[in-house]
Amino acid sequence: MSSCANTIDPVPLPSSPHDSTIVSCVGALQTEGDILVRSNGIREVFGASGKGIKVGVIGNGAESLEVSQRLGELGPVTVFERGNGDEGTAMLEIIHDIAPDAELFFHAYGGSSDEFKHAVSTLADAGCRIICDDLYFFRQPFLEDGDVADHIREVLKNHPDCIYVTVSGNFASLHYQKPWKPGIRIGPDQTVHDFGDGYAAVPMILMPGDEVIVTLQWDDPWGGAVHDYDLFLTDPRLGEVIATSMNIQEETGEPFEHLVFRNDLNESRRVSLSIVRNGENRTPSILEMFIRNIDARQVETDIVKDPADSIFGHAALEEVITVGSVGINMPYSISPDSSRGPVTIRIPEPARRWKPDICAPTNVQVSGAGSFPVPFPGTSAAAPHVAGVLAQLLSSFPDVSRDELISALYANAFDLGEPGWDPTYGYGLIDAIKTFQALLERRTNI
Repeated sequence: MSSCANTIDPVPLPSSPHDSTIVSCVGALQTEGDILVRSNGIREVFGASGKGIKVGVIGNGAESLEVSQRLGELGPVTVFERGNGDEGTAMLEIIHDIAPDAELFFHAYGGSSDEFKHAVSTLADAGCRIICDDLYFFRQPFLEDGDVADHIREVLKNHPDCIYVTVSGNFASLHYQKPWKPGIRIGPDQTVHDFGDGYAAVPMILMPGDEVIVTLQWDDPWGGAVHDYDLFLTDPRLGEVIATSMNIQEETGEPFEHLVFRNDLNESRRVSLSIVRNGENRTPSILEMFIRNIDARQVETDIVKDPADSIFGHAALEEVITVGSVGINMPYSISPDSSRGPVTIRIPEPARRWKPDICAPTNVQVSGAGSFPVPFPGTSAAAPHVAGVLAQLLSSFPDVSRDELISALYANAFDLGEPGWDPTYGYGLIDAIKTFQALLERRTNI
């Protein structure tokens, strides 16, 4: 592991197969950044440049960091683990554009939730006042806090000056959350879920080369599942099952099913997705399912296109800042795939969490180092805008507490959607100037 700035040799991830349960939040809409959040105003007028503030980024990789530096898009960066790809490079560039004097750090997520937790601890222990990530772990609980969320909460408890920024996610387009409803019985101990509106299965079209990913969870305790569900993908034309996820919950203890299927045909293919429950079928459960890697228009029913409550994992923590993404043009509409709240927690006790917290622009210009897509899309591009503004504010008001700064950020956002907080935009679009003015007035009145 390297702890010096400008590491020359990339550190590769382990040569294991790609884990489709871990994703970063790159999306597909266009917008801009610095001017829209008005960070340029406090930098040019008040000199708010992030000086003296350490900002850490966790992403897939920063392989082409030196390319970005040669282009003048980045200054020095302390690299702990290089990783693969250049999403981290792009995130660092956004923060550098907004807070050019901030001291930047990078740690790749490492390919697993355990390595990710190590990255969080490393950056916090290095003195980062702000940590920004864009990772989602689909093998973390949807309906309770998992070990990643617990770890971040503990790190923030032990580092009271550290602010954690993460993405709301890009999973609003194909999301389903409803109670279990028994439908067709297909055997003495197997019952098909009734999705409602006459659907016993979700019909979809897979184009040649499409790889659809489906993750299902339900509200049994993680590690102590008592119900057993399976996922089936069938070809209705042939009457054949073509893919399944049939984890045995008594063995895994996880209320988790994960199906991956690639259409290797040279033509489009109609398929049907079913949820099957094994054993007793009357006790109600909350089912939550995400379909990824295909366009929502390929799914022929709106029953699985519910954006509400599509935030989960450590993004659901009350202790972190959860960032959604908006477009550039008035009225700054939410990106169609930007995940929304509120968040349902079922274990250990039923609760609601009011996420997301705030929004920022997506699809901004970056260097494209390492052939990274330009403009940079998704909530992955939105979150570093917030991290950059926080660095500006902390450099200008070093004595402000974490809670006071976050409260000022929310109270002075440009309100979007319903008045006040709402489950689509949170408190609205981050506004650097209004927040700076509020903190300045507070300091003047003390």
